[in-house]
Amino acid sequence: MRKRAFIRKALLSVGAVGLASSLQAQSKKYIKGRFMHMVYFWLAPDTDVDDFIKSTEDFLKQVKVIKGYHLGKPAGTPREVVDNSYSVSLVVTFDSKEDQNTYQKHEAHLKYIEDNNTKWTDVKIYDSWGAL
Repeated sequence: MRKRAFIRKALLSVGAVGLASSLQAQSKKYIKGRFMHMVYFWLAPDTDVDDFIKSTEDFLKQVKVIKGYHLGKPAGTPREVVDNSYSVSLVVTFDSKEDQNTYQKHEAHLKYIEDNNTKWTDVKIYDSWGAL
């Protein structure tokens, strides 16, 4: 009887480890946050890109409803379907549309726009609500 109990516990342990590994691997496939706010900036020629990125990151750190964010420059992938013409990309994720609405009205976001709107010549924004 002890041998069966040992085997049962061993199999349960292996199963638990397998399930945990599977869940961990699955969680790495998904971006945290169901609402994605994607912003593409075309900066004015005299704007320092690195200073602009730092300014953007400074304001993002002040907004607590943000689940995650990514700031980047064009990757320079030379494919016909890829638009590499922008200067800076920003992807911000939120748990809900309500959190994104809070972000839009947040004092730090409004000040950021006021302080930086002369640094870009164009901005394109795409919002997406996750199906999962």
